Amino acid sequence: MFAMQLEGGAPIYEQLVDRITELIAGGSLKENEKLPAVREVAKSLAINPNTVQKAYAILEQRGLTYSIPAKGSYVGKAEKTEEIIKKKILDTLSENISEAIKAGITKAEIMTIIENYQEENNND
Repeated sequence: MFAMQLEGGAPIYEQLVDRITELIAGGSLKENEKLPAVREVAKSLAINPNTVQKAYAILEQRGLTYSIPAKGSYVGKAEKTEEIIKKKILDTLSENISEAIKAGITKAEIMTIIENYQEENNND
């Protein structure tokens, strides 16, 4: 199941979409793996089934999952999900860099953070 702590702020369906996306990106949910039934997720999180259905629909629209009528929802093809997740991360990174620059953080400071991260994690 999707272990998650519902928080204020973002709508519940967005939190669910983000959590499932994280599970796919992290490899916890594999290609062609069946997602739990809408009612099962709703019951375990004590939320409305329509909220779960909306999250599942968004995941399918984004190409992260696919559904088979009367069978359920499944994780999409690995290469497709990786591409979608990478784009989402790059979009978020771009937004954060834009905010950093507006806040007065220099390109050199940003590059130092990236270089330090690479050194610490051996990601050349």
